[in-house]
Amino acid sequence: MQGHRETPLLVELAWRCLDHHRHARCEKCAETGFCPVAEAARTRIRTWRRYRSVFGRR
Repeated sequence: MQGHRETPLLVELAWRCLDHHRHARCEKCAETGFCPVAEAARTRIRTWRRYRSVFGRR
């Protein structure tokens, strides 16, 4: 039996990025509220969730 698999570092950093953007802006944020860094973080989290749903939590 395998132990609990940890969340990958890049996914954890993506969550931290979104937490930061929830409270503050970075230098790449546009006046309209769009930020390519936050969008990349959302995409990384969505991809990880899709991967987990296909291959399961091993």
